[in-house]
Order: sequence, then structure tokens, then C-alpha cells
Amino acid sequence: MPNQPSRRVFVSFVVGALGLPLVGAWGQDPPAAPGDFPPPQPIPAVTLGPMLRTHPVRRTSSGFLNPANGNRPVFNEKWVDAAVLPRDKQGIWVLDFAFKPLRIMTVEDKARGRRDVHYMYYQVVNRSGQPRMFVPQFTLVTDTGKRYEDTVLPQAVKQIQNREDPSIQDLYGAVDIMGMVPPSNKQGVEDAVFGVAIWEGVDPEADRLTIFVKGLSDGYRPDPAPGGGKPVIRYKALQVDHIRRGDKHGITEREISLAEPPFDWTYR
Repeated sequence: MPNQPSRRVFVSFVVGALGLPLVGAWGQDPPAAPGDFPPPQPIPAVTLGPMLRTHPVRRTSSGFLNPANGNRPVFNEKWVDAAVLPRDKQGIWVLDFAFKPLRIMTVEDKARGRRDVHYMYYQVVNRSGQPRMFVPQFTLVTDTGKRYEDTVLPQAVKQIQNREDPSIQDLYGAVDIMGMVPPSNKQGVEDAVFGVAIWEGVDPEADRLTIFVKGLSDGYRPDPAPGGGKPVIRYKALQVDHIRRGDKHGITEREISLAEPPFDWTYR
């Protein structure tokens, strides 16, 4: 009488050759019929980042008011409405952007000492109807050929918050600003995300300071590459131009003003 393992091998061979299911041959339950399976769970919505906190801001004919701070007017602030250019592709989204002209502040840093930084205090409002991923890039370029990227200075963010508006509980800096901007659908009130871009060591010899802001739109366009090759992809960006008067000694923010025109949309 053949032993049990050999018999199992033989039966497995025969069943496999005949194309019959082996499940249940050794006391296992047969597979359930297709109709016995429960329906699949719904696929959860994909969140590309944390939802950024907003604060209400009112637009009026006499200026802009912050209800979170007793409806006080926001001094010297410029609003840039979402604009679709003739050269834009159809269907792109654009965030509204508000900013104060470039300012200077002395930062107290225990590790690196006391120093001056340039910064731009800004807000973004999403009126596209859907949450939008916001990963901004703030680049400062001088007429002396220098280029500066937004730097990470948490201690400076806190000092700027105290200076600009202590009622804003969430002022986002270079790292924590990356996230989803919820849609603003209220009448008469803008749900704005507040942020600040900071630059260190800006050339004191510069007379013109230009800030390029990327991430306010998903618009892009391919441009022919010089000399052939793959097209160069350029992204829609906001260009903000400043003029700085005076010499390199004792630079203050009173010497910085917006150029004319102060801003424009471009591809970069």
C-alpha cells in the first residue's frame, strides 16, 4: 500500500492535470461564490498635504479690514486678483495674493547673533471652488545679479507676527506653508492664509529688488529651447518690483518702495 505522502502527490498531479480546484480536497472550505463577497470599501479622498488655517479678511471700498483684529484696516497692503492672461491655457486655477511691500527687521538669534533680514508679509485666497495645493517659491533677484531664496527662520517668523498682527494665530514660514488652501466661498469675507517670506544677506549695493512668486497657479507653457532640443517649461509667476533709494550704509525699509507698475504676471 503506497504511503500517504506519495498518494497526496499523485492526487495533486491528477487534479492539476485535469484543471480541477484542489481547495477542499484536504478539508479546506471551497472559495465563496462571487456574489458572497462584501462590496469594496470606498476609496478615501487623497489629501496632498495638511489643510492650512485661514483667517477672515474683509474687502471694502476704503481698504481691507481684519475682523480677527477688531476690523482694523490693514495698512499699506496691495491685492493682486487672480488673473487669467490671454497666453494662459484654458482651465488653469490662480490664487488671489495680497502683500505688503518689502520690509526690514532686526532678528534676535541666540545661535547666530543679531542681524537684519528682508521680508514680505502676504496672504493667499482660494476662490477656485476646490482645495488647492500651495507650495510657494519666493525668489528675490537684485539688479546686481544676486539671487536669494526664501530662508527658514522660525524665530524671525514669530517676531514678524508680533510686529504685523499678533491676532493671526497661524503665520506660516518657509517650511510649514506647504499644504492645501481651502476654498473661500463666503460673501464679503475672504478666507485668507497668512504667510511670510524671509531673505538674509541681501546685497546692500542693489537699487532694484524683484521678487518672483511661484505656486500661485498651476499654469505653465512650453517655450522653444535655445538652439533646439527639448522645450523649456515655464510656470506662471507673479513678479513684484521694488526700488531701493539711498546708499549701502544704514539701509532702512523707508528707502524701499514699489516700482511703477508694481507687479505683473509672467512666465518663468
